[in-house]
Amino acid sequence: MHLPRPKRWRAFASADYRPFQTIAVGQAFTASYASDALFVPLLLRLGALPALVIVVGAAPVAGAALQAFAPQILRRLKGDLRSLTLGLALAEIRGFVLAAIVAGVAAGAVDQLLGMALISLTVAIGQTAGVLSSSNITLWTAVVLPDAERRLVGPRMGALTMALSTALLLPAGFVLDAGTQAIGLWAYVAFFIVSGVASTVTPLAVSRLPRPGRVLVARETAEGTEMPLAFRNFTNASAIASVGQGLVPALSLYALRVLGMSAGFAVVLSGVAAAGALGGSLVVGSFLLGGSSSRVLRASFLLRALAGVCCAAAIPMNPLAPAFLLVGSALFNGAGNAGALATNERLYRLAPPNARVHCQSRFVGTTAAAAGAGAVVCAAALTLAAPAAWAAYTLLFAGSAVSRTIATFRTEVSPSWTSPSAPPAETSIPRDDAG
Repeated sequence: MHLPRPKRWRAFASADYRPFQTIAVGQAFTASYASDALFVPLLLRLGALPALVIVVGAAPVAGAALQAFAPQILRRLKGDLRSLTLGLALAEIRGFVLAAIVAGVAAGAVDQLLGMALISLTVAIGQTAGVLSSSNITLWTAVVLPDAERRLVGPRMGALTMALSTALLLPAGFVLDAGTQAIGLWAYVAFFIVSGVASTVTPLAVSRLPRPGRVLVARETAEGTEMPLAFRNFTNASAIASVGQGLVPALSLYALRVLGMSAGFAVVLSGVAAAGALGGSLVVGSFLLGGSSSRVLRASFLLRALAGVCCAAAIPMNPLAPAFLLVGSALFNGAGNAGALATNERLYRLAPPNARVHCQSRFVGTTAAAAGAGAVVCAAALTLAAPAAWAAYTLLFAGSAVSRTIATFRTEVSPSWTSPSAPPAETSIPRDDAG
């Protein structure tokens, strides 16, 4: 096991990386108080059908397929990656919009059905823009920073976001239950306002990132250069796993609708997910400095298959169903975050240096489309199987496990746990720990 190394955290804590640190903090507030953790119980409270919640939650995943058009968009913008990312980062402050809508519903000024539609649109569009913004920030680090610094910054940004999200979400569950009993929908308004205020730091920090200059994308690379075979195989295996990602309904939706748990439990479930993601980030982020990203990715698929089995076992007749759901959530997100870090590292190890924009856009577009297809199946299954809802959820969890198992066997790995393409770990810290 590769435990977090304090000297690398000290390097990341330096003033040189302050914008990256600030982005991580802003994204933590958005992810905690203006995303799935709150909008799922909110929509259900307003009377939304489970299928609508699935579609709204899946929209950002499927919408990330728009990243496939990044080369064309950058050509139209004459390589201005900075303005594109800044524009998308404004979606992080959507908490203000959500607060205004819910306040209107709570005050009786906005019809409940209209409020539900406006919340759904705000979440779908805002989170899609947020996913694209994060993808562009990742691309930014690959363009601006040397590989050694990219390996230092990326995992620690994710770990910082997850650590803060855990601290924000776990107590929020108890506060939300108490708040909704005391003041109803106004409790959600308060959380959304906190999110909006805190998330304003994200676009401000993006504006202070090291400028990438003009990120020029040659047309002939997109139209005439074949992607490496290893990259295509990696993309295909990841796409199979992404179908399984789309098949998984929101665990908080299952907890609320099938197990009859409270909105506070749903938020705590998201907190446990964030804690799991933090653990995966801390362990894998250090290992990937010199370790095999392909082997980490394959292990993450296997653990996510196990998570699907845990969730499938959380049937209503099982007295330990909430505990199984909590374990599944931690595994899904711990292995998922570890897999995301491994995926990002593998992508840039396989992509030719002069084709990183094309490789990243093609990979994100393909996997997002696959996840979107899985989400369509998920929404259709929950709509058609309403009388036997718990059985439909169980089959979806099992289907996700099968998908991840197939991806496990389809993933090509390096001969050992040491990466042949990564520099020695001890040389991966830039500037002698000065950041």
